[in-house]
Amino acid sequence: MPRKFRNSLKAHAHAQGSLGKALDELATSHRVAAAAIERDGPAATAIGPTQFAEWIATSCEIAAAAERLLALEVELARRYGMTWDAVAEVLGVSRQSAWERFRSHERWSKTRQVSQLRRQWNAALFRRMSAGKSDEEVAILRQMLLNRPQTPTV
Repeated sequence: MPRKFRNSLKAHAHAQGSLGKALDELATSHRVAAAAIERDGPAATAIGPTQFAEWIATSCEIAAAAERLLALEVELARRYGMTWDAVAEVLGVSRQSAWERFRSHERWSKTRQVSQLRRQWNAALFRRMSAGKSDEEVAILRQMLLNRPQTPTV
């Protein structure tokens, strides 16, 4: 049985730390690539479609997780008494726009962003796990990933 997520300040602190770490890792990989290009020139570096695909997948995952965290933050703020007018003012939108965007928690489990996050998370996990493995080991990993529950963080 899946564990129900508890929307609390402690959970948000953990989620924000995870997002910060993921963003820092992405920025570090960009800095390393930029330094290599400055030092050796673009032709001498190993930056190619695979590296860009990894960066795009990571950026997609971070964006979807950040959007999900924003929805949970609004839900938590509302539970602690923040009005829709105050939420709208912080976001720079109308009260009605804020309410329409964040009124329903169920919609986040059905959105395209969460589906994309799951696909990207699985693809990135598979790429990391299958690097340097034989064809037989890759087939076993693929089968394992197809049979496991889909649970990305935040």
